[in-house]
Amino acid sequence: MEPFNRNYGTVGLAVRRARRSSPPQANERLPPGVQEVLLRGGCHIGKLNDKIVLKYGSDLNDQGLQISIKIEKCILQIIGPHPRIIQSMGLVEDGLILKYYPNGTLHKYIEAHPDETLERRLEWCKQLVDTLSFVHSKRVIHCDICLYNMLLDENFNIILADFQGLLLSSVTGLPLLDGMTRESAKGYMPREHPYVVNVQTDLFAVGSAIYHIMAGHEVFPELDSFHDEDAIAARFVNEDFPNNDDYVASHIVEKCWRGEYSSAAEISADIAAVQADAEDVGKQLKQLDVEMEFKDDYEQYEDEEEEAEYDEEEDAEYEYEDEEDDEDEEVL
Repeated sequence: MEPFNRNYGTVGLAVRRARRSSPPQANERLPPGVQEVLLRGGCHIGKLNDKIVLKYGSDLNDQGLQISIKIEKCILQIIGPHPRIIQSMGLVEDGLILKYYPNGTLHKYIEAHPDETLERRLEWCKQLVDTLSFVHSKRVIHCDICLYNMLLDENFNIILADFQGLLLSSVTGLPLLDGMTRESAKGYMPREHPYVVNVQTDLFAVGSAIYHIMAGHEVFPELDSFHDEDAIAARFVNEDFPNNDDYVASHIVEKCWRGEYSSAAEISADIAAVQADAEDVGKQLKQLDVEMEFKDDYEQYEDEEEEAEYDEEEDAEYEYEDEEDDEDEEVL
């Protein structure tokens, strides 16, 4: 981790740790055209119609929020079009117009579908790191990788959203643009200065996201992201990780948390290996099912043959007894 530089952040703005929701306010502002508020936080997401939403600041007097929204527009423009990244329609007076994804967040989907297949979960993990690899190639640090910021398209593929992170200079490595958002505690790499972010801090958060996808719940579910920040940080520092026998790909998650990856592409390669292993196991299980089905059919055939032989023997015995009875009647 690079040393702290007091000019690292955007001058005059305070770094914000991500908060996922906030209750409706009595005097809540609804910009013109917003039909309903889909998400409340520092920035709200309001549905305009079945195709687009508006991202706008919850507080008109918070200049930091307004700047962050403008920075997000610039970062998305720099990244450019990508099938796994949220589509921006540009700025308007009240905020940023974004494409609407009616299938919602991956966080809500996993919560509602705990029995989702291993194949699908691994594919989500692969989509996440492959998309992040592309983002990092543009010198952009996301700064808040989590399932709340992953939407699902019409085919239930991941769409990475919320780009109020920062753009790094290719010369100095310092931010050219910084939306001043940072991860919440469960995806936050413990460090002295929250301003300082890089590829490594994103990859740490990827570990928590993969854990959430594979285990079906957030890491340390008994702890609250906002009230128990110190306890969560202490567990990460002390490597007091969840039991790695409880979920698939735990070795990948722990390597993220220990800072053993240098790029998202390295994580992608490890996920691909797990996918291949899972596919092999699936084929073996399928073959086993076929063999078991054949065995069951064969055993049923043998049972039927034995029953047929038993019936023939029984019929022969009855015929023999009938013959003996006929002979006895003739003697009499």
